Amino acid sequence: MSKLEATIRLEQRFDLLRDVIASYRIRLQDMEQEVVELFAANQLSAISACMSEKQRIVRLMNRLELFISQWEGKSDVGIAHEPKREHLNT
Repeated sequence: MSKLEATIRLEQRFDLLRDVIASYRIRLQDMEQEVVELFAANQLSAISACMSEKQRIVRLMNRLELFISQWEGKSDVGIAHEPKREHLNT
């Protein structure tokens, strides 16, 4: 695998992480409507569970965003693929 291919694959993984974060943002928006409906139905325990889930998602999103910001710009994060060392097995 060339260095360019490894870089492209790594960039694709960051894109996938951004897609995950975007889906979490959509989920948070949906949860806002759920909380309104639960409040109207006076479902306090369900509201509490929903808020706990929201906090968990926000923490996860923050960690993923931090991970991306720390590692995306680094050029030395790829894995060096060395040819097989068959001469060592003789």
